[in-house]
Amino acid sequence: MPSLSPTLLRPLLFSAAIGLPLITHAADRNPGVQAGISAGATSGAYAHYDVKPLVVPSIAWQGERFFASPGSLGMYLYKREGLRLSAAVTPYTLRFKTDDVNDPQLRRLHSRQMSAMAGINGEYSADWGIVEASVMREITGHGGGMESRLHYSYPIQAGRFTWVPKVGVVHSSARLLDYYYGITDEEALRSGLAAYNPGSATSPSLQIAVSTPLGTKWRATGVVANQWFGDAVKDSPMARRGTQTSAFISLMRSF
Repeated sequence: MPSLSPTLLRPLLFSAAIGLPLITHAADRNPGVQAGISAGATSGAYAHYDVKPLVVPSIAWQGERFFASPGSLGMYLYKREGLRLSAAVTPYTLRFKTDDVNDPQLRRLHSRQMSAMAGINGEYSADWGIVEASVMREITGHGGGMESRLHYSYPIQAGRFTWVPKVGVVHSSARLLDYYYGITDEEALRSGLAAYNPGSATSPSLQIAVSTPLGTKWRATGVVANQWFGDAVKDSPMARRGTQTSAFISLMRSF
């Protein structure tokens, strides 16, 4: 986009969509290596759940064919005239640990672990903004569910700051949601909660990111995102409310 930085701000928490999925970092589009640290937290995914900040080292690399970032590892399949297609593996960082729950019934459920997703991403950049779409499948044995995403963003350059508002929608399959929000008959009998088998859900999201260089080598990025859950999530006895909010910051150095 003319006069705008080619930097694309990507979420680390991929499936924050439920997993909003979730968490967001700056991944520079130019070839090279960036390293730094990222910190953030997400609230609202589960009822009576202690929110704990996440602090992790971050490494990003952009090559001509392959790329890596805090949120993905993959390779480009096609790059031409603003269109990029890639195959990638990404983390689905939602998890439910019974040790972090302060409700006696929810503590009797099984823990839910983070997952890995693999699939295809597409991105088209033009003067009027950036459209991103992806279709991902869970590959770590947690039900094999699917997630599809469609987002629109428009980078705005304001002095040294690049603001990137983003709106979108995430569709999560019933199998993916069943692992993270379903309650089996055995769990219902043990906990006293109602058994629950969710269907698929479509959830809108809104995100605002801001990035600024700090000297010639460093870049700071901040992101706030909100997800409005579909009924399949909101109706689960494990859910607290119909929204999930994430906030993250990162500090990266180019080498």
